[in-house]
Amino acid sequence: MATRTVAIQFIRAAMTTAAARGIDIRGALRAARITPEMIGHDRVRVTEAQAARIVRALWELTEDELAGLGPRPIPRGTFRMISYGVVHAPDLRTALTRFTEFVALSTEARATLTVDGSQARVVMHGDPAKPLDPLVVDIAVAVIHRFASWLIRKQIPLTAVELPYPAPPYESEYRLIYGVTPTFDTTGTGFAFDSMYLSIPVVRTEAELDEFLRTAPAGLLFRNRYDVTTADRVRNILERNTSTDWLAAEDVAKRLSLSAQHVRRLLREEGTSYRTIQEDILRDRAIESLVQGQETIEELSERLGYSEPSAFRRAFRRWTGIAPGSYRLDSR
Repeated sequence: MATRTVAIQFIRAAMTTAAARGIDIRGALRAARITPEMIGHDRVRVTEAQAARIVRALWELTEDELAGLGPRPIPRGTFRMISYGVVHAPDLRTALTRFTEFVALSTEARATLTVDGSQARVVMHGDPAKPLDPLVVDIAVAVIHRFASWLIRKQIPLTAVELPYPAPPYESEYRLIYGVTPTFDTTGTGFAFDSMYLSIPVVRTEAELDEFLRTAPAGLLFRNRYDVTTADRVRNILERNTSTDWLAAEDVAKRLSLSAQHVRRLLREEGTSYRTIQEDILRDRAIESLVQGQETIEELSERLGYSEPSAFRRAFRRWTGIAPGSYRLDSR
């Protein structure tokens, strides 16, 4: 099963904000096998592992858990100590309350947990005179949500996300990050979810926390599954299929207990299609293989079901705007 990929625009955002603060991440880009040609094309995507390497490199270069992008440095190890203070909470409500209190004490950033009937909200309070970099906002929302889900060992579907900056040209990518389309240009920053999750016990141990932190930021920045949209559910079924042939649309619909016509309509309303989802899976599998560098183009094209390498190369250019070889750092 291929991992999901990340739009190159998020890597560009990290480069831009780092450069504005005099941080040179060219070495980090090389280590992550991200080539200059990849940076220049809007349709290019990278693996989650590549994006995680960039974040780790920024942490190391700046000795700051906000990677030099916040109003002031946050010493390395701050999140670790906050996590140890939260992992023994009896339930998610207590954990999130403690988390917001510890964050306020250690970083001077304020966040609050509020409950209004069936909706719980985590709201972050910034200084209007010193707005946070959009990349910091994106990371903060993702980290709090991922960590909350990890603590109770359940994916928490978000019902709303509010981001205090204008929608970027790649706003459709945010559904892949949060499982819901955010509202942009809001007066505040935060996210909402069903309050029933607050009563679920925290089930993680300190040993599990040590392992979770060892592999950070992968578990904090990238989602596993939300299955909120029809497109997500269709993709998951297609990815789990062990046959070399694609499942027919009718077979996928049957597994969803829906008619094929109804599934097509739902996908159309979400701005996608059965064929587009197939192409996304092929694209992500191709990118993952090219970055790992263990298959030749010929082997990869055959595994993905292309009759000849030239057909695969044409498809790859259509997906990303560049040739497959551009993902091979050692071929530059």
